Amino acid sequence: MMRSMKRGSVLLAALMLAAPAIAADPARIDLPAVIAANSRPFAYDGGSALTGPGAVFLEGATAEAQFVLLGEDHYWRETPLFAAALYRMLHGRHGFRHLVVEQDRYAMEDVLAPERRGDAVEIGRYVGRYPGSFEFGSDQDIELLALAGRLDKGPMAICGVEQAVGVPRYLEELIRIAPKPAVRAELEALLALARKLDGEPTYSVNFLIAPGMTERLERLRAAYGARPGSRADEMLLGLVRSSEIFGYYRRAEAGEPVGLYNNTVRETWLKRLFLRCYHRMAAGGKLPRAMFKFGANHMFHGKNPTQAFPIGNLAHEFAIANGREGYGVMIVPLAAGKGYGDTPPELRVMLPAEPPTVPTVIDLRPLRPLQRQLRVGLKDLEAVAFREIVHGFDAIVLLPGEAPATMKLSGLKPIG
Repeated sequence: MMRSMKRGSVLLAALMLAAPAIAADPARIDLPAVIAANSRPFAYDGGSALTGPGAVFLEGATAEAQFVLLGEDHYWRETPLFAAALYRMLHGRHGFRHLVVEQDRYAMEDVLAPERRGDAVEIGRYVGRYPGSFEFGSDQDIELLALAGRLDKGPMAICGVEQAVGVPRYLEELIRIAPKPAVRAELEALLALARKLDGEPTYSVNFLIAPGMTERLERLRAAYGARPGSRADEMLLGLVRSSEIFGYYRRAEAGEPVGLYNNTVRETWLKRLFLRCYHRMAAGGKLPRAMFKFGANHMFHGKNPTQAFPIGNLAHEFAIANGREGYGVMIVPLAAGKGYGDTPPELRVMLPAEPPTVPTVIDLRPLRPLQRQLRVGLKDLEAVAFREIVHGFDAIVLLPGEAPATMKLSGLKPIG
């Protein structure tokens, strides 16, 4: 027994002495070559079709995905065009039937109304009528919504899960079905105030963040007395939650320590609305497959940089529970003539040495085992952000030649 223990101690000591020698001479890895080997060019022909090696890769990578999650930087022209081409492929090759977007749910109902479904011109006119209902109402986003409405004729072709943003649209409907004169009078007073505070022909939340508005909307909901779960009650609850969420941002700017809730409470609401959509999508008994298009912060697998477990994480884990997977794509716009420009260091270390001149997809999965080498030289917070991205997304898509989105269909002023 004693001899056995001594032999074990000698062996352990030998291994401990050998370990530094092994660690001191790691295999050298040509990181630019690895990144280049996992980068594939493609084309998307103005949103009509994906072609090229990158298209073949994306088709294969998404074959088993229940959800494909696009994380974007908002208000660019090329991003929705790429999203449209990808959605065409997912619909035609993999049977995707649903588009989930960071847009108001009732606005998306209106987009699918028979008089404008699939018609970008008619949708554009509606955006011009209710600009506050469309957080993203560019020509390119409108074309994507029209495409989704044409590709699938079902009622859940588009699912909007954003908190309420189009206050006049909500109040007008609630006035039409108001149960008693006193409630109708309060609704009309609120509508007049909303038109005053959000009077500019653009997206605005001045009404929702007005001091005391959350409490006023809560009182209205109680006075309305709608049956819980009814359309009227859901609209009123949506206004209350939206005012609460936007209010956290206003209160944080004033110094109150509630800024975190602008992210966490909002993500909880996004998840709630998505699950309502999902139950309707799944009503026929077939596993729904959907493409998401949101700001990148919402699409992380795991905790996002603003300390919330976002709707994207729910989608990834939900897909796993269903025996499938989620596939996350971070879209990085490269403005025309600026190359990598202000691309942050934590993202730059995963990109090709030179900015590509054509759309390119980078497969992040093979880079994960190399994360120690990739993050050499990054500062502490940059290294944290790097890890969040490399594990939070499965691929990066670079779109060179980006430019601001246009707003001709709605006639509204371009954003940015």
